[in-house]
Amino acid sequence: MSFQEQYVFWRLTNYFLGVEKYRLIHLHEEKQELWLENTSQKKRPVIRIQIKELSWANVVDRDITHTMHVSENLRKQMGRIKLPLINIYITPFEPMGDISPYFGKPLSSPNEKVKLENILLANEQMREHLDVLIKSLELPEDAFILPDEITKELVAKEREQVITYITTKVNEEQKVAKNSKPTVTYTFIGLLIVAFLWVTLQGGTTDSFNLIKWGGKFNPLIFAGEWWRFISPIFLHSGLIHLASNAVMLYIVGAWAERIYGKWRYVLVLLIGGICGNIASFALNMNLSVGASTAVFAVMGALLYLVVLKPNVYAKTIGVSIASLVAVNLLLDVFSAQIDIAGHIGGLVGGFLLAGALSLPNQFFHWRRLAYGISLGGVAILFLYFGFQKGTQHYDPAQANYAVQKYLQSDNKKEATKITTSLIESGSADAYSYTYAASIALQDKQVNTAEEMAKEAIELDKDLPEPHYYLSVCYQIKGDHLNALKEADIAKQLSNDPFFDSYYDKLKETKE
Repeated sequence: MSFQEQYVFWRLTNYFLGVEKYRLIHLHEEKQELWLENTSQKKRPVIRIQIKELSWANVVDRDITHTMHVSENLRKQMGRIKLPLINIYITPFEPMGDISPYFGKPLSSPNEKVKLENILLANEQMREHLDVLIKSLELPEDAFILPDEITKELVAKEREQVITYITTKVNEEQKVAKNSKPTVTYTFIGLLIVAFLWVTLQGGTTDSFNLIKWGGKFNPLIFAGEWWRFISPIFLHSGLIHLASNAVMLYIVGAWAERIYGKWRYVLVLLIGGICGNIASFALNMNLSVGASTAVFAVMGALLYLVVLKPNVYAKTIGVSIASLVAVNLLLDVFSAQIDIAGHIGGLVGGFLLAGALSLPNQFFHWRRLAYGISLGGVAILFLYFGFQKGTQHYDPAQANYAVQKYLQSDNKKEATKITTSLIESGSADAYSYTYAASIALQDKQVNTAEEMAKEAIELDKDLPEPHYYLSVCYQIKGDHLNALKEADIAKQLSNDPFFDSYYDKLKETKE
């Protein structure tokens, strides 16, 4: 190849990088081929420049077919609906044969998503062909001026400027990445620690009621309208080991995601992905659930999405590491009875779909992002529907009864009422549930309701002393001393608690 061809190759590259602010996508110096894109101006086409000896028209045909295939893959990776491409051939002479179908008018891919314009820069007519290029790209007329004499030193100077520019840009990006600390990750871990210390001081992180009290994912209260319990469980942990394991995992995967996605996208992945995990847990798991693992799995899902978006870049690096972490953690979930696997899978899927909707920084909008967003919303709504449907069906009341008892002991009648109402409406209430409902009704001076609840409890379990006591109180308030004494006597016989003996004796004295 002559100095002129090499000079034009490097001069064009130098201009597009330095003046037009294009970014290098690919450089193969041995094949003398490079690809450029302009991320700051959406309308500017992708540019391919290649020094190639096009001897015959069929060589042109084969190379254009190959370029179309590469461009379609590039379009998908860039997330663009349409991809305009300027394909510049720098060649010693025009090829033999009829090349009119390939030059002078744009070509389209079979799906019409790639628009390809081929420009020939033949050595013999370089000045005229450069004018065509300037007009096609609407560049200044003096953008490319060929010197009268092109020397080896002049070519080397242009090449050196290109290499220096690329090296400088890469070093700047690496420096920014290196100096950019994952502050969101550190802040989030700090919030987890603060929440852990607060709950510890308020009664302990291994006490299930304390976790319910401070916002654990607890279905009966979500049924009652406490939607914020889809968010608060992310910041709660049951024990130090639980906190440490999630903090360490977030420290490992969070820094990757924060640097790749940027801070505000990463925040959304953590929070919305974590919420998605809690929604899945709400739909599939009736037990109390807490932990940032839903958010951690959401981050893993977002990193796995990179393998789909740019497999050639991430498949053999981040993809392998994250896939291994996901596989190991889910395998441990299967063999651990206390792990909320539904929440983990929900977070993973939520993070993946959310990453697809947000995409990477500086990516053009693509209909695929809308499809991911719609899928995320659709799945979330579907799981919310299934979850709230469970609120109308029977479920094990044991944990709910315990929470009611603790709320009543702490004088929080409002929360206790929400839970007993949920139990009764779903048909899940047992004798204890109705007993607590009777107690609440008496506190509210709703004697008829208390009587009804006490009778329901006795019908389910005649050996519980408390509902007999509450029924006795109801009869006493209504003036039915005979039945009041009768129920008080039953309560006394069913329990060794001196309270029931004392109550019976007082009631008997009152009658006499």
